[in-house]
Amino acid sequence: MIFIIKKLVTHCLLPPGIFIILLLLACIFLKRRLKLLAFLFALFIYILSIGPTKDILLVPLENSFVVPSLEEVKTGDVYVVLGGGIYDNAPDVDGKGTLSGDALARVLTAYKLYSISKKPVILSGGRIFGRTAEADIAKRTLISFGVNEKDIIAESKSIDTYENALFVKEIADAHRISRIVLITSAYHMKRSHLLFSRRFRDIIPYPAGYLTSRTRYDVLSFLPSAAALADSSLALKEYMGIAFYRIRP
Repeated sequence: MIFIIKKLVTHCLLPPGIFIILLLLACIFLKRRLKLLAFLFALFIYILSIGPTKDILLVPLENSFVVPSLEEVKTGDVYVVLGGGIYDNAPDVDGKGTLSGDALARVLTAYKLYSISKKPVILSGGRIFGRTAEADIAKRTLISFGVNEKDIIAESKSIDTYENALFVKEIADAHRISRIVLITSAYHMKRSHLLFSRRFRDIIPYPAGYLTSRTRYDVLSFLPSAAALADSSLALKEYMGIAFYRIRP
C-alpha cells in the first residue's frame, strides 16, 4: 500500500501529472468556456501520458514486421543500421559522445547478429547542426564490442531517414550489395521500410528496441508519466512521417 501511495504522489508531483492537476484546479476559477478548454487540455495530456494509450499507438507500428529467423538473416549481404540519436560530447569509456537509447538498441542488435553471422555493417547517420556524426560514434561503439573495423562502413552524410536510404543505396551500389538486413527501432521500421523499398528490391527488416512490453495493465499503467507521453509523441511523429512520405515521391 505504501508503494502505491508513493507512486501516486510521485506521478502527481512530476510532469505531466502536475500540469494535469494545475489545469484541473484552474477549472475552479476560470470562466465557463475557459474552464471547458482547460479540462479538455488536461484530459488530452492525461490520455497521451498513460501506458494503454502509448501501446495503442505503438503496437501497430511495432507489429508491422516480425523479427525474421536467423536462417533468413544469414542470407543477407550486409547489416544496415539506422541512426537514432546521440548525446554529443557526453563522456564515455572510449571517447566523447554516446548513443541514445534507441541508437544503442539498434547497434547492439547489429552486434548480436554480427556475432552469429559475420557480414559487413553499414552505419547510417550524419551530422545535425554541427554535432559529431552519429555513424562515427556508432562505429566506435561497435569496435569496442569487438567488431572488426574492416567490416564497418560509416555513412556520415544523412540527416534523416530519407537520406539514410539515399546514401546507403550509393554505398550498396559501389560494393555490389543487393540484399540488406535493415536494422532500426521496431516503431521506426514501417517508415524506414517504406523509404528503403523505393531504392532496394530485397530487404530483410529486423526490428529492434521494442517500447511495448505486451503485459497486462495494472493501476500504475493508468498513472500519467513523462515516459509514456514521450512514447506517445514518438508514435504520432511516426504516423506523420509515414503520411508525409506516402505523399512525397
